[in-house]
Amino acid sequence: MDPVALSVCAALIWGVADFGAGIVSRRASVLILTAGMLLVGGVASWAVISLSSPPGVEERTVALAALAGGVTAIGLAALYRALALGPMSVVAPISAAGVIIPVIAGLATGDQPSLVQLVGVVAAIAGMIIVVSRSEDATGPDNAAGIRYESIVLAVVAAIGLGIYYLAADAVSDGQTNWFIFSGQIIAGVALTVAVLVRRPPLPERRQAAQIVILGFLGLSAWVLSTAAVRSGQISLTTTVTSLYPLVTVLLAIGLTGESLDRIQTRALAATFLGVVMIAAG
Repeated sequence: MDPVALSVCAALIWGVADFGAGIVSRRASVLILTAGMLLVGGVASWAVISLSSPPGVEERTVALAALAGGVTAIGLAALYRALALGPMSVVAPISAAGVIIPVIAGLATGDQPSLVQLVGVVAAIAGMIIVVSRSEDATGPDNAAGIRYESIVLAVVAAIGLGIYYLAADAVSDGQTNWFIFSGQIIAGVALTVAVLVRRPPLPERRQAAQIVILGFLGLSAWVLSTAAVRSGQISLTTTVTSLYPLVTVLLAIGLTGESLDRIQTRALAATFLGVVMIAAG
């Protein structure tokens, strides 16, 4: 499958998963939500490994998975907490700004996108930055803005974690992708489970637990697709396309929860969409 197509699929699934996680996180513990999703992903990825019989895991893969798992645990917990505190139409685009990290790394290490693709990358990232700047300008000294400011900080933490994950995924050896995903999911899930045992938050209701399981499968699908895209294409292009999952989250938030964007934010998101078209066409 084409790397850009893989990235588009990953973005679509990530957008749906993040919207769902944002809704669930407003009623259930963020720690339990994130730990549950990652553990479900870990168990499912182990089933894939058992059926596919890949080569043995390498020490380097475990080390990269430990790094990816650490930033995933912190990044996802921060993202879902941010989605619970602030408007999804603001938080989701900020969390995607971490794409700047792999884009710079890819261009510095030899990625050679066409001129059209390079302009598309700039358009997509610029659109996200404009959304971020508009969000920060909207903050103020009152209590509601204080909560919104906290959500922005958490979204930035999530962005950094996502950017580092892509770098780790790109460094995995051929034939080790399944082990990398499984190890990263389990490491992150176990780390957050320890946090759950220490903090002892209220357990989710049965319906919420079922939603967490579904979100876990969606999340795993997105991790698999985005990792495959990074492994098979230029990291500067594939991560840019994958990072546009906020478009899906924002559209769902507008359609289902009544959120809205101002004119400048709407145009900025349109610029990101144009950027994706240019990357795919280049």
